[in-house]
Amino acid sequence: MMMTLLLLKSRIKTFYEKHYRIVRSVIKVLLVFISLLLVTGNMDYSNILKQYWMMVLLALICGFMPDIVSAAVMFLVIGWEIYSAVPVMGIFVLLIILTYFLLLGRMEQGQPYVMLAIPLLSMTGLEYVVPVVVALFASPAMIPALFMGIVLQFTMLGVKEYVTVSAEMANTANLDMVLVPFQYIVDYLGHNRVLVVILLAFGVTFASVYLIRRASYKHSSQIAILVGTLMLLAAEFFGNIILDLDINPLKSTLQALAAMIIAYIVQFFRITLDYHGTRKLQFEDDEYYYYVTAIPKYKVAVVDKTVTRIVPDDTGETLDLKEELEKTLEEETGDSDSEW
Repeated sequence: MMMTLLLLKSRIKTFYEKHYRIVRSVIKVLLVFISLLLVTGNMDYSNILKQYWMMVLLALICGFMPDIVSAAVMFLVIGWEIYSAVPVMGIFVLLIILTYFLLLGRMEQGQPYVMLAIPLLSMTGLEYVVPVVVALFASPAMIPALFMGIVLQFTMLGVKEYVTVSAEMANTANLDMVLVPFQYIVDYLGHNRVLVVILLAFGVTFASVYLIRRASYKHSSQIAILVGTLMLLAAEFFGNIILDLDINPLKSTLQALAAMIIAYIVQFFRITLDYHGTRKLQFEDDEYYYYVTAIPKYKVAVVDKTVTRIVPDDTGETLDLKEELEKTLEEETGDSDSEW
């Protein structure tokens, strides 16, 4: 079974590398189009984005543009949908996102995709996979983006609730005021105990997975996925009991199991190609134990890299590498001349 999976992974990798540009563009087009369908189907406030030709056009444009363009388009689409329902809130959300990336955007690559993944996957019930997978391959600098994605998700839920409430109310004179819907959504976020529980659960899950997968024992990544999923469920159930929330335990369990399966699949196809983390190795021979720490090159400045040659103790000195190479070349040149 394992050999079949390894063979499948090898074939997929070979095909992807051979047709890199085409495959990547097609995947981006499909992902952007599906994301647009999720956003417009979940909110459905803008008449412009209801037209399928518009979504197809945006997906095709994003497919052949840099990845950051696709993320920017999705943020603009979400902001436009919110603006169509609550104009002041749409502008506020876009300004907050812009401010975040101006201040923290350089801390870690991939932050836009983490922020988008949570609200988009929440529409399919798979948002639990985000903290587990992100913790497998990213640093703690990704935590602010994780929390921002959760806040964006609940902001969209608050907009939907406000639209429903405003439509059901008979007297809408006060609801036409500019700041009333804004205040409603801010209160929704500030008094939402589910939001607090999700923030806590995702934070605990990220910390658990990150700490365990960096351990030096075998199968640490696989154990990290299992423990992180259990911690996520425990945090949610604990918050559900303490705060008396209306979280469905069966639904949360099924979502967590689906997230765990997806995380294992991602880990299987990605872990052997992950060169971003520090690796610690241990081996031995008849006389010595060897402990090696392998650090990615991009984490080490050029001035920090030194080469030292260690010679036997009876010489009592450390030879310079350049001099040793020159000496070896001279000996090889002398041997070749003597042969002639």
